[in-house]
Amino acid sequence: MFGRVLIAQLKLSLRSKSYVFWTLAFPIILGTLFYFAFSSIYNDNKSEPIPIVIEADQGAIDEYKTMQAFSYLDKDKMRGDLEQYATDKATAEAKGEEFSEEPPISEEALEAFESVKCFDDMKGYDLELFPYDYMTEDKSVVDAITVDDLPFADVLKKLEYEDGTKMIDEVKVSSHEEAVKLLEDGDIAGIITISGMKDIYLEVDGMGVKHSILSSVISEYRVQVDKAINTINDNPDDLERSDEVMDESIASIDFVEEESMGGGNRDPFVTYFYNLIAMLAMMGSIGALYTVVSNQANQSTTGMRLDGSPVNKLFLELAQLAALMIIQSVVTVIALSYYIFVLGVNYGGDIALVYFTSVASNLVGLSLGYMVAHIGKFSRDKKEALLMAILLGGGFLAGLMLGDMKIWIEKTFPLFNRINPSAVITDAFYALNMFGPGPRYYRSLVYIFGLSFVMTVIGLILSRKNSYKSL
Repeated sequence: MFGRVLIAQLKLSLRSKSYVFWTLAFPIILGTLFYFAFSSIYNDNKSEPIPIVIEADQGAIDEYKTMQAFSYLDKDKMRGDLEQYATDKATAEAKGEEFSEEPPISEEALEAFESVKCFDDMKGYDLELFPYDYMTEDKSVVDAITVDDLPFADVLKKLEYEDGTKMIDEVKVSSHEEAVKLLEDGDIAGIITISGMKDIYLEVDGMGVKHSILSSVISEYRVQVDKAINTINDNPDDLERSDEVMDESIASIDFVEEESMGGGNRDPFVTYFYNLIAMLAMMGSIGALYTVVSNQANQSTTGMRLDGSPVNKLFLELAQLAALMIIQSVVTVIALSYYIFVLGVNYGGDIALVYFTSVASNLVGLSLGYMVAHIGKFSRDKKEALLMAILLGGGFLAGLMLGDMKIWIEKTFPLFNRINPSAVITDAFYALNMFGPGPRYYRSLVYIFGLSFVMTVIGLILSRKNSYKSL
């Protein structure tokens, strides 16, 4: 019975010209238009140096000075001298002799030093108490550290495009007010403020390709520094080689080669192709709504006959949704293959995961259509209008019409991006592109499957409440 219903639904859907057009032809046409509209914009701008101003809080400089001081510290020699001092003092006291030798480190300095157990402790360490006499380098090396020596500033200096052109053009200013004036006049792309090893802030005036590149650089740097700090915190013995751990981590950052950042694509306009897949998945909701509504007794004569028949409606609807899932999956694979292999769109990340994410996203669209179809007993036109409002509104807020809209929502009301089906889908692609298969990507998959499950359950609950005593 299940197979017969599934096959019948497959035939019915494929015979619908409008359904085939909106689920396959329209996304392909729109994707082609996007490609010709956006493909040249990024390529024309990506090799231009990005003028920026780099500023740093004194706290960030002191934090790095402390990290460098610890990395130069000869702990074995310091411990040896402390042990020798304790031995000499105990010997003198045992002999009843006066012991006037000063300890190699004051008790206050020793107590402060021994309290450092992790990176966070090191950040708050008072350098005035540091045992500089036990450094392998002269104290002047630490004192001479400036904003230009900070790891992130060093990363920016080394960034290059594929053709060897420097990516960053640092503009020197005498004050923050001067930097703001340059930003307002459009002479620089942004102001980067370094407040700590992982506290990097970008101030921009508007959005564009250059701003997106800077945001990508900062995001990847933060990810790598977080990894390094976690390594140091988990291994206290690595405190004295914290600079090496940090260097090893950020040395793996490559913002130019495609293999970096999970094989990512830094073209900011690729987000429009994320949204195309999201739109394609959400278009499946229309088919689900039409199918479910046609089974309702107050909507069609077919629904009347089904309501009076012994057929289990839940069983029937699940078979029909399964058929729609098969069609949507095939359509998605065809459209995605066209984008990747014909248009040459680089979605970033592992291509198998890109396909998996695209197919899985169809669950969100189908479950949404299933839920809306069971809301109330009003006509199909009204339910369709409600669904279209959700699709268009969700698509707009996820960035389909305006690429930066999703970013604005994330800053002002991040919870909405967790329940907006379109945003949930696009975030999965973004995470896979920028960070590879990691915590953020898997969290996005949880949102996709979780949201699909919740909407399906709501639809099931609503369907059980619908009854028709008279028609």
